[in-house]
Parts: sequence; C-alpha cells; structure tokens
Amino acid sequence: MIIYKVKGYFMEEVKKAVCKAEDNIGKWAEDISDYIFNNPEVSDEEYKSSAYLAGKLRERGFKVTYPYLGIETSFRAEYGNGEGRTVAFLAEYDALPGYGENHDQPAHACGHNWIAGSTMAAATSLASISGMFKGNIVLIGTPSEEKSGSKITLAEKGAFNGIDAVLQMHLGRENCVNTTALAMTDYVFEFYGKAAHAAKEPENGINALDACHLVMAGINAMRQQFGPGVKIHETITNGGQTPNIIPEYSSMWIFIRAVNKDILEKAVERIVNIGKGASLMTSAGFRFKRAQNTFYDIKHNKELDNFMETNLAKLGITGLKEGDKYNCESTDIGNVSYICPTCYTTLGTTHISDAGVHEQGFIEIAGSGGAKKLLHIAAKAMAMTALDVISI
Repeated sequence: MIIYKVKGYFMEEVKKAVCKAEDNIGKWAEDISDYIFNNPEVSDEEYKSSAYLAGKLRERGFKVTYPYLGIETSFRAEYGNGEGRTVAFLAEYDALPGYGENHDQPAHACGHNWIAGSTMAAATSLASISGMFKGNIVLIGTPSEEKSGSKITLAEKGAFNGIDAVLQMHLGRENCVNTTALAMTDYVFEFYGKAAHAAKEPENGINALDACHLVMAGINAMRQQFGPGVKIHETITNGGQTPNIIPEYSSMWIFIRAVNKDILEKAVERIVNIGKGASLMTSAGFRFKRAQNTFYDIKHNKELDNFMETNLAKLGITGLKEGDKYNCESTDIGNVSYICPTCYTTLGTTHISDAGVHEQGFIEIAGSGGAKKLLHIAAKAMAMTALDVISI
C-alpha cells in the first residue's frame, strides 16, 4: 500500500483530522441544510439562500465573490494561497415549484438543501486543517440547476479554468460512484398560419396547429431511427384560442435527451428537419430556437471515482452500483466534466423512504434525520477525496 505524505503528515493522519473537523462543525452544517430547506426558492430566485451561504463562508475566513460572473445568485468562495492543486465543491440550493396542497408552493423535492450543507461542510472542514496540506479549496454556488443550468454559463465564462478536480454528491435511490446523466437540449417550435372560420371557409386558412401535430407524428415515426437512449418529450404550448377558428399561430416545446452530446446533436438535426417538413406540408411559416442551455452527459474520471469509492468504504458505504446511462436524469455538472475532472456521486435513501427525487415524498427525505447522517458521510468522503487530489 502506498502511503502518501502531505506537507510532512501521513495521508491517513490528514484524513482523520479532516473527519474530526467535520464532526466539530456537524451541527453548523445541519443548520445550513435546514435553513435552505425551510426557505425554498425556485431557480433564478435564490436570493436569500445565496446570500446566506456566502455570509456563512465569509464568517469561516473564505474570500467570497458575490455575485459571481454576472449571475446574481451565484458566488465563489476561496481558501488558500494559490500554491498547489485546487479542488472545487459545487453547491446547489434551488427548489422545485408546484408542491403543497394547491400545488403552488416551492419545496426541496430534489435535496438541494442537502447538497448545500454537504459541500459547505466539506470545504469548511478542509479549510480548518489547511495547515496540514498544500492546496486550495474553492466552493462555487451554482443556482438554477433545475432550470437554466448555471454551471453551463459559469463554465462558458471560465469559472472552472485552473480547477484540478470538481466534487459533488446527490441523494438518490442507490449508492453510485459514477452517477450518469443524459445529454439534453430543448427547442421551441413556432408555426405561423392564417386564421379563417373553421366551418364557413376553412380552405382559406392555414392551420398552424396541424403543423405541430405533424411534428409529433414525425417524431413518433422516426423513433427507431434515433437510436438507443434517445428520449424525446414534447408538449403543445399554444394550440389556438377557440375551435371555430383555424389557428393562425401554434407553438410547441420539445426536450431531446441522449446518452452523449454527439448523439444528441444528430437527433436534433433530424427533429429540426421534421419541423421543416411540417411547415412545407401545411404552408405554415416556421421558426425554431433553443430556449435553454444544452446539458452534456457526464465524463467520469476513473482515478477520481476510485478515490471516492475507497473513501466511502472507509465510512461504511460499500457495494456501489454502476450508473445506468440509459435511464437517468440530466444535470448541468455534465458540462463541467468536459472541462475538468469531475466526480459526481449518489448516496442512496431507500432505507429512509422509497420516494424518488422530485416526488412529494422526497421532500420528507431531504429534511430528515437520515439525510443528515448521509450529509456527514458525503462531506467526509468529498473532503478526503479532495486530499487525495491535492497529494497527487
């Protein structure tokens, strides 16, 4: 067994020290998770959450830039003198809309409060023992994971330049060290026709809604040719105002997912061509645009994954499963993984409840005592993995 030395200390000494440091701030980290949980804010509106987290890091001696790179609810916190390797933790804190009795309340049904708490604990624990290693700790607040995917914008603006490794964990059904994600993009299709009385003279109209129906039929006809792992979901967002008028305007919103970004772009090309065909068949005008950022699949770094798996085993988490590249969600950390080595890990929650992310029951998981226990495991494992990176 190789025993690394970090600034004169044996690696196991430093790892024990960071775990003890995490124990010492355990209640502090739980309070952070609870605060974010009890003050849910939807994507792009995380003003209270981001200010709270940035303030907590300033109190712990971090140099904080807030707002960061033109994103009002993003921040960057740094600890270190610039020498050695740099490891970044990515905090999330946006909630989901549509919960509560009337389905009009935001809630943390994806556990982003837990991500905020665990990344804050990992970064702060390392900062508290910084005299034992040579390296730099960064925590970046990344809002709007559920909507626009701010990590993509941050990546395009250079936020991850000079970062040697990125670490984040998520709650989910199973323990998985190489959590997968589908590449994803979306399109808005708009068709422009001509209104006419639907009974008296429909032949004088151009039915924009028919074009949307033809797009859906075309996608269904082509599903075999898109290839394995391509998933397409569409909805009509405007189908006209009343049945007795030929719709002069219609629009639809389409999500396209694939196992990687190259397959995704091939599918996009075909779907746009289907839209052009629908326009030709109906004589309706056609416009299309991407409404949001394009999310990439996750490129896993085997060395980072091995570090994480070893550290989780030391904390009692074993038997990690392989990620399923065909049946998974999409997330903006995939874009980060194309820029620098990234480890994205899931800790399972089925021992707490069978509810899955985004389900009503997952809200209870995100705020539970069981989740808090997992928070400390996550913080310790991420901190120890950061030390492995710094020691290379």
